[in-house]
Amino acid sequence: MLAPVIVLLVLLGFFAGAYGALVGLGGGIILVPVLSIWLGLPIKTAVGISLVCVIATSTGAAAVYVQRHLTDLRLGMVLELATVLGAITGAAAAAYLPDRLIKALFAAFLAYAAVMMSRQKPDASADATQDGPLYEVRNYPLGLGVSYVAGCVSGVLGIGGGPIKVPMMYLLMGVPIKVAAATSNFMIGVTAAASAFLYYGRGDIVVAVAAPLASGVFAGALVGSRLSARLRSRWIRWLLLPVLFYLAALMIGEVFELPIPGRRQP
Repeated sequence: MLAPVIVLLVLLGFFAGAYGALVGLGGGIILVPVLSIWLGLPIKTAVGISLVCVIATSTGAAAVYVQRHLTDLRLGMVLELATVLGAITGAAAAAYLPDRLIKALFAAFLAYAAVMMSRQKPDASADATQDGPLYEVRNYPLGLGVSYVAGCVSGVLGIGGGPIKVPMMYLLMGVPIKVAAATSNFMIGVTAAASAFLYYGRGDIVVAVAAPLASGVFAGALVGSRLSARLRSRWIRWLLLPVLFYLAALMIGEVFELPIPGRRQP
């Protein structure tokens, strides 16, 4: 592989990792559309590569968030039981799903997460204390059910479940946005690993592309997780929304072949 291409992949990974660590989505929410739409990789290959990069994001960011006492370890371990089961289910089912359906599902979940996050008012208490905000987790049964769905989505779409789990913890379980992002980063690596093995076994992961991307993602995740300490919760929330809406539009353009700026033309 040519050196400029490797550098480009590392830079792309760095941006995706930093952004993913900030908002708790693992970077896959950026990588899958870019790899499939702009670089022309098959959607299942893009998903497999993204899962590897999600593991790198979690590895780089989780330790920082745990050290800063932002991660809710108990909540993360409970929800991850259901998420891993869903991830294995989704990865097994992905082999039988048409590419266009996978893209349509990706677009639908991006749009849903963006709309739900935009309608929720920011919580001023999220930045209240040094050791993290005070809160009480609610709706554990609902959280487990949604986490299983998030795992299935992760296995199919390669996003680690973050686009569902962060809004779910924030909107349904009463978890502040910074804690939700930190806890999501703690969980997504395990979720992605449960699916990545199946994708690798099917030959859907191109190591020559995944390796430079993952190295950039790891470095970006370290930077993003440290940068989050300097950003207020509402800024993190508004960093997330434009990207969710734009990538949803790109994936809709792929499904219906619409002339959306930034979409690779067939």
